[in-house]
Amino acid sequence: MRWTPARAGISKLAPLVVLVVILVAAGAYVFLSSKSTSPHSSTAGGSSTSPTPVQDTVDEYIQDLNDRSVDGLTSFYASNALVLWSGELGGLQGRYTGTQQIMLLYGASIGKTTAMNATASNYTQSALTPTDQNATFTLVMHANSTVAGVLNAIINVSQEWLWGNGGWQISKETWAYTLFYSSQLTDELGTPTTFPQWGYELKGGNPNLVSEKSFEWHAGPYIAASVYAFLFGVAAICALRLMSRRPSAR
Repeated sequence: MRWTPARAGISKLAPLVVLVVILVAAGAYVFLSSKSTSPHSSTAGGSSTSPTPVQDTVDEYIQDLNDRSVDGLTSFYASNALVLWSGELGGLQGRYTGTQQIMLLYGASIGKTTAMNATASNYTQSALTPTDQNATFTLVMHANSTVAGVLNAIINVSQEWLWGNGGWQISKETWAYTLFYSSQLTDELGTPTTFPQWGYELKGGNPNLVSEKSFEWHAGPYIAASVYAFLFGVAAICALRLMSRRPSAR
């Protein structure tokens, strides 16, 4: 096979195409990582050194709940935050410490919903100090879940918010369920429970949240970025081949 100038041109440009693909993938990875891991700060005054009204941040928390944003919800918590869930939940009740466990909790619960309508009422607030505020409210949730069907819940929520780094973050939170109904799991398991991994406990299984619940939320965007980078590379190589086949002007 003769080594034509066109093939030589493609060979010289191939490393450049590979470099562009790598840069595109790396840029997408950095962009997605910065979005998902950046700490939450109050939009009312993210760079301020004076505490903003904590109720504004609570409103943002409820908005992210309705948006079913696992990363957004997790960003409201301090790295060593403690979350307590209680009530007739068939195994769901327990304590979750640190943002990793809290992320898994939301990923396996809120993350499984396809629609969410959450409203807060009876809001009260008390201040231990200007930078330590306690907020309580009643949370009413109506949702559709891919694994639990129609969900209805009433929850008494208590949150301790600490001010730091220009924003409010939750240091301790309790969700006390006073009502929970699942159109699928309640009938299947014979007792109210929210999501299947806790239902397994009733059948003798391990109720612990597993890493795949976090993986499905975080790996997806990166896989998508890789696919786009690959397609971009294929398109670039095809374009180079078409250009190399055109007769050069004499």
